[in-house]
Amino acid sequence: MGRKQIRYYSSRQVNKRGKQDGRDWKWKFFPPKWPFQESKQPDPSIDHEGPTEFEKELLRGANENLTRISQKWSDIDKELHKNCRDAEDKYRTAKAAVKRESSEHEEAIKYYETAKARFYNYPMPHISNTLFWVLLLIITVAEVAFNALVFNVFGQSQLHTFVMAIGVVVAIPWLSDFIGKKIRMKNKSKTTIVLMIGAALVVLAGLLVIAVLREKFFEANKIVEALGIRWDINSIIFAFFVVNILLFAAIVILAYEAGHKDPLKYKQTKRAFEDGAKELKAEAADLEEAAEGLANARIEFNRTHSERVHEFEKIKYKAEEERDIWIGLVQLYRASNMVARRDKTRPKSFFVDLEGLILIPEILQNLDCNACCYEEERR
Repeated sequence: MGRKQIRYYSSRQVNKRGKQDGRDWKWKFFPPKWPFQESKQPDPSIDHEGPTEFEKELLRGANENLTRISQKWSDIDKELHKNCRDAEDKYRTAKAAVKRESSEHEEAIKYYETAKARFYNYPMPHISNTLFWVLLLIITVAEVAFNALVFNVFGQSQLHTFVMAIGVVVAIPWLSDFIGKKIRMKNKSKTTIVLMIGAALVVLAGLLVIAVLREKFFEANKIVEALGIRWDINSIIFAFFVVNILLFAAIVILAYEAGHKDPLKYKQTKRAFEDGAKELKAEAADLEEAAEGLANARIEFNRTHSERVHEFEKIKYKAEEERDIWIGLVQLYRASNMVARRDKTRPKSFFVDLEGLILIPEILQNLDCNACCYEEERR
């Protein structure tokens, strides 16, 4: 069934009814007798304290219409309230996420600052890693050029020159770097010591082998006599051997100065610093994403709350307007009733305050926002 239409009385109807009830007579046309009137008691009587029958009808109409308006708000608010609560839940979740991410970000900052301090305060070698590799490259290039030149000058084939030079260049820098850095280490195992000695012996053995091969080559090909060199073969070979030993020693010292006393601890410290930086960057991105989510959730929360408040105020205003109409009608009835009274004595019922008889429904007096954090968040 459809709802009944809201019933209204016109001012003319109320005015007419007020005068009829306030007079002490009423019309009587049968049997016909001048002045066509008969006496009656004014309604309400002077001592009457409750509303008149017509006032009751007006009050009933007012309350019925206000109930219809409140029911309309109740129907509309089902969806509005749901949307508002959903937005509030998302806002609370986003706020909790920001709080959680802020805490994790703070922890990441502390970890990063601690790791950074440990890394930058860690005892560093006398030579930086960059400088070490630059000097090693220079020495390596010089060694390649020196050995290639020697092999080439003394008449060895290009393939033999290339193989011998590359062999020397690969072996000496690599083993020298290994020995120098291991010497620098604070705690060396027996295995490490054995490997260091073995590496040194390999280098010396390799240089000795090359020296012997050169000597045999020179003797076989009479290179020294052909070049007119006055040194004997042993002196020349010894000179080449000493130069390579010096290069070997230079790289060992260089590696020693560029090495760490505790390489494993240094790597752990460096990795902790790098991991801390990555973690901080990741947490900063997560915090930014959470903050953006909170901002969007706040916007949606504001929108749904404002929409609900706007609809509530609009319907509340309509209810107040409706109440004022009915109060005006009752006041018009009483005024017309008093105009029609001969003695002009005001009945007791007319002293009753109409504000207490026609009330705005409780649901429209205040917007129900129990447990809502909107106002609290605005502070």
